[in-house]
Amino acid sequence: MAITYNGFYKDSWGTHAIEVINDFRTLTTEIDGVVFTGSEFDDLSVDDKSKYTAEQLSRFTFLKTPIYQTYRFVETLCNCSIEVVMPQVVIDKLNNKEFSSDLTITTLLGSPRSEPGRGIDHESVTLSLTITGANYSGISSDFEGAFDGIYKQIKNNYHFKNCYGCLYSDYSVYGQSTFGSMLCFRNQKEAYSKVTTKAEYLKLGAPAGYVQETYCCDEFEIRKGNVGYR
Repeated sequence: MAITYNGFYKDSWGTHAIEVINDFRTLTTEIDGVVFTGSEFDDLSVDDKSKYTAEQLSRFTFLKTPIYQTYRFVETLCNCSIEVVMPQVVIDKLNNKEFSSDLTITTLLGSPRSEPGRGIDHESVTLSLTITGANYSGISSDFEGAFDGIYKQIKNNYHFKNCYGCLYSDYSVYGQSTFGSMLCFRNQKEAYSKVTTKAEYLKLGAPAGYVQETYCCDEFEIRKGNVGYR
């Protein structure tokens, strides 16, 4: 199953309306006739540049990142902003009722650094939504930090019904990417629910897999404090 989100792509050439297709593993979008795919908003790339003319590609800036122990590079889109509107389910803690709210996701990607392989000079993720007339937002270098910023504002009243807000989701102790690298422990619910330290977390078996922060399955449970690694 895939879901399509509406949004905008913006760079020095102007603003272009886009649609982003999410099958919860890969994001796909067409920008000014060029198709990009990636696992997250900051690693979108063109599968085959030979399909397009130099003129079509000239508006885009690509970050060249060397592939370890090869002479090849990965070229990912940068020097732009990508904004999409993604519906999310929110739980009202007062009455336990659920409602939908549009989450606006804005990813700002800077320019390549002058030193090869050093990434871009700036990256930020801003998440924002409106609940009963009040706007809540969070900004960070990744989705976790941006969601944390919103949650600090709404935690007494609302809860996200997604993988970020789920009892059984966590991050690797070895680090994470900007989006979509949450680990799901629904395959070992009892064991994970007893984890309160990093040492206990490392003793868990392999997770069920990776999930996006904004995804939600039918085994969702509201996350409690002092569980897991995060």
